[in-house]
Amino acid sequence: RNGHLCGQEVREGSALGYMSDKRHVWYVVLAEFDLIEGSVIRCEYPESTRVSNSFLAENMLPEGSHENEEDETIFMLPQPEKEEGKTKNSSSKSDVKKDQMDKPARPALHCLSCLLAKKDSKVKRGSITKAIAVCSPHTFVHAFRPSIQLALNELFTSTSQANKPNNSHSVMKELYDTLNAMSFSASLNLSPVDISLVRASQLRPKHTQPKPDLKLEVKWRGKESVTIVPAAVGEDEIGEVSLLSLVERFKNDFMTIFNAILLERRIVFIGHHMPARKVCASVLATCTFISPPLEGVKNRIFPYTSLTSLDTLLSTPGYVAGVTNPIFAQRDAWWDVCCDLSTGKIVISSKYQKELDNSWNGQEDLELKKTGRSASPAEQKGFSNVKKLDLQFAAEIRIGLEMGRNEAWLREMLSRYTERIVDVAFGDAASDVESHFLEMNQPRIRFLKATRQFQQYAERRSILMSSGPCGKDTKLVARYVRMLQDGRPSTKDVRRILKFLVVKLNSEEKLRQFLTFLPASRGGLYPIATRLFHADTLVHRLATKLLERIDSFKEGSLWLSSLNFFLLRTYMRAKSSLEKK
Repeated sequence: RNGHLCGQEVREGSALGYMSDKRHVWYVVLAEFDLIEGSVIRCEYPESTRVSNSFLAENMLPEGSHENEEDETIFMLPQPEKEEGKTKNSSSKSDVKKDQMDKPARPALHCLSCLLAKKDSKVKRGSITKAIAVCSPHTFVHAFRPSIQLALNELFTSTSQANKPNNSHSVMKELYDTLNAMSFSASLNLSPVDISLVRASQLRPKHTQPKPDLKLEVKWRGKESVTIVPAAVGEDEIGEVSLLSLVERFKNDFMTIFNAILLERRIVFIGHHMPARKVCASVLATCTFISPPLEGVKNRIFPYTSLTSLDTLLSTPGYVAGVTNPIFAQRDAWWDVCCDLSTGKIVISSKYQKELDNSWNGQEDLELKKTGRSASPAEQKGFSNVKKLDLQFAAEIRIGLEMGRNEAWLREMLSRYTERIVDVAFGDAASDVESHFLEMNQPRIRFLKATRQFQQYAERRSILMSSGPCGKDTKLVARYVRMLQDGRPSTKDVRRILKFLVVKLNSEEKLRQFLTFLPASRGGLYPIATRLFHADTLVHRLATKLLERIDSFKEGSLWLSSLNFFLLRTYMRAKSSLEKK
């Protein structure tokens, strides 16, 4: 390696024991541009990352970095297994291979690199460029930005000191120790139900939000900085990104990006003459298009990349990449969708467009062959029907944004739209409306079922639908909620649904899970509260009992308080009447 380790030797079991490792930061890395050597890694602390020098340098010092005084990149650091030395009693190759297959995959670390370039007339290039990267198992790496910037400034103010390597070692060690000394709240270990409740609460008025983001103070050589740590972070949510900005940049065409992410197509974001941080932000934002419910988008992203890593990029199915080199726009064989951040225009490759145009082919539809039925007119229209649905959804999004809806609302809307597509793909059409949605979506579902992320979700789905406080009733609870939200159930069906919910939701834990199916983007408790006006006495009484039970604990009371005044007053009257009886 061209770089060198700052201080300690590789410690046995340090970064290897990732499942029990409680450190917030595993590595800090220092890179700089050298006129003779090029981009080099000067220091890795407390040990080697065991990743190639060129990979680190490329991600920390993007092309044209000397032209920007400040920039940053986010990248994923793969964690290779440590090679064990051979012994006389070593296992056979087949035994070793089986042992490796039984081990859980080592998760990649999330890395934030901050770059600083300071002009200096004494050097030929006219500036000195340095970058520090922090590698962490946490996804909220943006919380480390203030400390990294302070450490960078310290390196520049100390460059005139005699022993530079020792000074670099001192600064990197101090940064590592400072970040790992931070105390995080136990709120970081929220259950899936807690995470859903926190995310849903972000859609509500500020006075009804129970769990705000956490403020964390960091001290660096007497200077204090405040970082914000989200109370709940999604599986694919890395750093501090804005899906809202991405949607506004590409207008209604954002649904082209949505479908490309959903169907695992190759996407390139080009930002010619733009700082690397802008293309990074766009790539990271795409991760939140479909997650939740579909997870794992972050495993195929390259927030910033260049021609140097082209082979790795092209060998990654369904990659999402950010680049600043305009040559990518000229090579449509490299991508399926190309998004130009400068113009806001999206181009679909001729190959991908042909697939969409020919998305309906009755001869290839195995599902129709199995059932023996013929294709409906809606199915034969292919992806044009999908586009029609997406345009309707995009119009709903546009209206919401014009009314001042926020980032949380946008993410929730996209998450629910994805969830709806996935549900009907599994045959969970809860009403005639959903059945029509399924019919219109058949071409998209055919593509979706062939993706790796859908197949992985299918494996987890049976567990998800039988886990949590509601146990095996989870799937039926979710289905009944959808029937109340989207369908027009008969009085008999409404009685059956509400009676089931009143009987089964008999604890606070179950009710809290129930609330996760009732986000503000789908009306919150509105589908239940409106049953207070039902002409059927039993329906009225069951709706009152269920709302009263929800009102008995903190989160439920907050959900209830977001109803309009008219519904709240009706509930209070119904509750009072029920208590008298």
